[in-house]
Amino acid sequence: MELRQIRSFLSIAETLSFVRSAEIIHLSQPALSLQIKALEEELGVRLLERNRRRTVLTAAGIAFHEDVAGVLEGLDQAIHRAKLAAAGRSGLLRIGFISTAGNEIVPGIIREFRELHPQVEFSLRNILTMDQIQMLNNGTIDIGFLRLPISEHWGLEVVPVHQERFVLVVPASHRLAKRKRVRLSELANQDFVMYERKHAPGFHDLLLGMLRDAGIVPKVCQIAGEMPTLIALVDSGAGIAILPASAVRKSTTPVAVCEIADDIPMSEIGLAVRKASRSAIVTKFRDFALARLIKPR
Repeated sequence: MELRQIRSFLSIAETLSFVRSAEIIHLSQPALSLQIKALEEELGVRLLERNRRRTVLTAAGIAFHEDVAGVLEGLDQAIHRAKLAAAGRSGLLRIGFISTAGNEIVPGIIREFRELHPQVEFSLRNILTMDQIQMLNNGTIDIGFLRLPISEHWGLEVVPVHQERFVLVVPASHRLAKRKRVRLSELANQDFVMYERKHAPGFHDLLLGMLRDAGIVPKVCQIAGEMPTLIALVDSGAGIAILPASAVRKSTTPVAVCEIADDIPMSEIGLAVRKASRSAIVTKFRDFALARLIKPR
């Protein structure tokens, strides 16, 4: 049984005319008749009764039409979905992101991509950097927005997509709270709260390196893996912190923020995907995001 035979039968069942169906499916009447004859022989029943004046469905034809019409509609939908998936226009995207990316990057990119590809579904999770790397490598997520720098991971392709300045965050009652700009050398003998190294080793080491270059050996009193927690610790008086500017931009916690006068590196976020075994939808989203996020120089 061939798909073209079923399509031909359905056309005749709807038009009850070999002449009209032949025109619709762009087939000669003799060829159409041969297809119906072959289908009936394979089924072992007559589907159509035909004379010079009319064509009618037999009882077997009515039953076959009722069942096969729904099957063919489902098949057409499956073919359509398969073509969309192959073109990267449908499917499920599993995206991990750090909290900063959740504020600064992800909502806008998802919104724009959805407008162009409404049949794409998203699974979005706030995940720490090192956990994202592990989940990308084992295929649990497809795309990661993670904190840079990271060490070399041969199976991943990582592209920086966001840069911002670091700022000093201090309690509202701190002696530096009213200062607009502060040099790192002024932070000697201060208690610090810092991002926990196991969650983003490169980011943690970058901060320590900045302080070391300024001659500061920080006294780390507490650590945490989330920026809002670090801000809350600063507000509680546990210590001061150096954080990306956006981490405190939307925070309602009453802390003071000072610019850092030193020439220091920027805080960066990267977009990461696996180098191999990427689906079309992952590649399409990656290319879309890079085109939107990376500004031409």
